[in-house]
Amino acid sequence: MWQKFHILSRAQVFLVASVSAAVISLAVALASIPADGVSWNRFLGPSRQLDPFINFGATFVSVLPVFLGYYHLARLGAFLGAAISALAWYATHSCAWIIFGFEIFGRSLVLQGSTYVAVWVLLSGLLLWAHIRASDSRAVRDAQRLVPFRRV
Repeated sequence: MWQKFHILSRAQVFLVASVSAAVISLAVALASIPADGVSWNRFLGPSRQLDPFINFGATFVSVLPVFLGYYHLARLGAFLGAAISALAWYATHSCAWIIFGFEIFGRSLVLQGSTYVAVWVLLSGLLLWAHIRASDSRAVRDAQRLVPFRRV
């Protein structure tokens, strides 16, 4: 029965993890739309209308390492991915606060938004690079062989 399953390539794994992270991020972004005009980041933060945009980027970059870590090392990878996820969430929210709060790139929302998208695309690119390095690593492959019901 295990021979019928297809093992995904590195690119396919990253694509499936990215689509899954985007679905979860979209749900968080839609849930963060302030219905009564009250924002999650009310004090000294970006404008309330940017909350769904900021939360989508932060959630996407935060959920992606958990999926990739779980693929590589099962529960241990998900635990390590959660630590990386916390760092990624902090980095994206810090960048959003700097970009939108201090308006370093000017008052243009288009320029600020594209800068913020570039930040989380850069972080996603770093995760892709780490994913490719981990999938080529002999230590990760040996650890995957030790995980039960995992065929490599």
